[in-house]
Amino acid sequence: MSFRLPKWLKTISLIGLAFLLIYFAFKKVNVFEVWGHAKEASWIYVIISFAIGYSAVISRGFRWTIVLESIGKPVSPWNATHATAFGYLMNQVLPRAGEVARATALNRSNKIPINILIGTIIIERTIDLIMMALLVGVTFILSSGDIESFLSITNSDTEEPTKASKESIKYFILFVILSFFVVLIFSKKLKSTIWIKKIKTFMIGILDGFQSVWKLERKIKFWQHTFYIWTCYFFMIYICFFAFPFTKDLSIAEGLFIMAAAAIGYLVPVPGGIGAYHYLVTMALVVLGRTYEQGLAFATVVHTTQTLMMVSTGVVGFLTLTSKKE
Repeated sequence: MSFRLPKWLKTISLIGLAFLLIYFAFKKVNVFEVWGHAKEASWIYVIISFAIGYSAVISRGFRWTIVLESIGKPVSPWNATHATAFGYLMNQVLPRAGEVARATALNRSNKIPINILIGTIIIERTIDLIMMALLVGVTFILSSGDIESFLSITNSDTEEPTKASKESIKYFILFVILSFFVVLIFSKKLKSTIWIKKIKTFMIGILDGFQSVWKLERKIKFWQHTFYIWTCYFFMIYICFFAFPFTKDLSIAEGLFIMAAAAIGYLVPVPGGIGAYHYLVTMALVVLGRTYEQGLAFATVVHTTQTLMMVSTGVVGFLTLTSKKE
């Protein structure tokens, strides 16, 4: 008999983790200096970033209709957009709850079975996972030196890589190699374990999702939306470089480096990436030669802007979907 934590306890734990990460990001920081840098922001660029972020939500909604059409479930593109926005809103409250909320919202307005909607969302998320992997790969090629410094700094929690941090990375790599050989040796026994089955199911799901995209009637349009979405993710950060005097000279390659740090921050299972986003983006800017306070000011302004976008458009989406039913 397996033991599972109650959902309410998981929620409280995740919220507590978010506050802990916020504390970690802001500890030993002159808050007034951070606020001083934040006030330097040119809000026209921040507003543009807000608009770019929402255009990505719209494109994601329109892309979803392409998948739904392929299985004979056509819906209004704006209904799909509002449901997507509502999903982002729920992710601000409880990580990973957004996908279920998104499916539930469209189920209420269009009466499409939730299991079918979840299946289409998995296809989309599979492609997004591939896009994120490509992003990390391109970032590694363009900014390998910055990434090495980033890993050293975040590992040692100082602004200069230390001998201890370098040694810990070596030991980690050695551990991964040894683990690989252990898996090979005991592979027959491990194949029957639950976690191996889950990994296998996950990898098969990714392959099935990728193959499903090639069967879409409008696959070119699907990929156009996909590249547009990820381009928006880049520019909603890059445009904010021009909002601050200390980041306006950063290059596109450095923008990809910051975007990769931000994406990893959102992967941490805390509401809205709070704390993790702030710390990782801040440390990425420290690697690029900015002070910790400057980096934290930038991260806070950008994260707050996108959070306001997701909350406001999510509320509008929820109210719109509940006020009409097809």
